[in-house]
Amino acid sequence: MTRTRLALGALISAAALALTGCAASDASSVSWHGPSSGVVDGGQDGGTQAHPISDSTAQAATGAGKPSASASATPSASTSAAPSASASATAPSDGIMRKTGNDGVALTFDDGPSADTPKLLAMLRQHNIKATFCVVGVAVQEFPQYLQEIVKDGHTLCNHTWKHDEKLGKKSADTIRADLQRTNDEIRKVVPGAQIKYFRHPGGNFTPAAVQIATELGMVSLGWTVDPSDWNTKKWSGNQMTQHIISNVRNNTKPGAVILSHDGGGDRSATLAAYKTLLPELKQQFTLVALPV
Repeated sequence: MTRTRLALGALISAAALALTGCAASDASSVSWHGPSSGVVDGGQDGGTQAHPISDSTAQAATGAGKPSASASATPSASTSAAPSASASATAPSDGIMRKTGNDGVALTFDDGPSADTPKLLAMLRQHNIKATFCVVGVAVQEFPQYLQEIVKDGHTLCNHTWKHDEKLGKKSADTIRADLQRTNDEIRKVVPGAQIKYFRHPGGNFTPAAVQIATELGMVSLGWTVDPSDWNTKKWSGNQMTQHIISNVRNNTKPGAVILSHDGGGDRSATLAAYKTLLPELKQQFTLVALPV
């Protein structure tokens, strides 16, 4: 009798151990989506900005995960990393490019071509400097030969609207599109196959609609970081304007800068005089670049 009880007890203990082992084995096949690092980072305004993530990763980030038999404790190789901090910090939230994105400095000239454009081109040629010209449709129509010279010298083209309408961005989408397309068509009429990869709104009065339509037409909206105000001929003129331009550009240009100046839209003799001094200085201090196409 005693032997029978001992044997029965041993059988019961063995069965209990077997059941415990099964439970442990099942539990090891289930894992949780734990919090994922690098999914959310600081936005440009100092707040938090979520990057696009999968539903399962989103649950983990918010603490709303649930057990999944198919999940692995180690992230799979197909999981994409979050954008780096440097990339998100430099991306313009409004879609407007204001810096070159590297140490290069870009000279940009607006409102031409004009009778002053050949003089500027000659100076750029002398110093082997490439620039970006934001041209106006009616000016291209008036001075087609100077646009051809701009392209022949290897400078970059930028659409600056048909007739420098500073209120264009507030008009209907159809009106904006027609204006930009007409300008591009005129440029390509003079220079067939011309690459026009940039758009600059007159006065810098960009609107979301103008930026979006420019993007649809294959153009990047182009702003600036340095404005010596050579357009403000009511405030300065002659040598006073020349010295103002020189001082402003000298004091504010840094690596990556986009400098705004003008080769059209009025008398640009002061601008030409300023750049006679500035071009060799800038070339010595920085790498001067035409914006890439």
